[in-house]
Amino acid sequence: MARPDPAVLALQPLFKDTSAQGLGRLVAEVTALGSEGLPTLRRAARGSKQRARRRVDVLLALGDAEPGGPADDEVRELLGVRDETRDWLVQGMKTRPRFIPELRAIARDAEDPAWAWAIDALGELGDRGSVEILMAHTAGQDTPFVLLDALRKLKDPIAALVFEPNLTHPEPRTRVFALWGLAALGHATPIAGLVALLDDPDVRTASSYEPGESRRAAQALCDVLGWPFEWAPEAVDATRARVRARFSAEYLAACAEALARGFFDLPETDDRA
Repeated sequence: MARPDPAVLALQPLFKDTSAQGLGRLVAEVTALGSEGLPTLRRAARGSKQRARRRVDVLLALGDAEPGGPADDEVRELLGVRDETRDWLVQGMKTRPRFIPELRAIARDAEDPAWAWAIDALGELGDRGSVEILMAHTAGQDTPFVLLDALRKLKDPIAALVFEPNLTHPEPRTRVFALWGLAALGHATPIAGLVALLDDPDVRTASSYEPGESRRAAQALCDVLGWPFEWAPEAVDATRARVRARFSAEYLAACAEALARGFFDLPETDDRA
């Protein structure tokens, strides 16, 4: 029977603290082990899904301090193993631009189990260079929601081609993001569509509850118009008040009419805002 590794035994209790401070302590201990740090971390993580995920957190943090170093090499090796930890790894890349090439590679393959996480990460990173990859997966109203959300964040004009057909999507959530995407591109009339969705009702039955999209519409308006927003019940009323102060009823009616006719902007001579 193999003797327990003292370095592994010392490291394993540190995996239990899932806080940011706990991660910092684990990173410091691995770093203090020098060239033995990464092999010890690998051994200490074996046999536990929770420890395997924490190992990923440590590797990403070490790579932040030394981009392109040994920790990043191990991260890229882990991407080649399609297990449960890989999803966690790809999620962790969405704040790390150095992994954009890997994320793009995953995003090209819709059959990859981590595809949706890669799409989301590219949107979070604002990688305009991935727009062509994302657009290749769009399919009108059958476009996966994660693609709409990512394209909204990237703000590339070509995305209007997928936002437009989703303005009539049967799901209010999808309509919100289609309007949001168009408004984020600087178009005027989608604002009226978002204002209308501030009144999207909750649907309650004796056995179910389906929240409306009013708060999401408020978030979209605040994002596009540069207003403060917090995800709270009062956000909708606060946004309604800002809308009334910013736009005339006549202007919003003109926008709504133009949007219904398929126009995303009013004539340049219209100054009813």
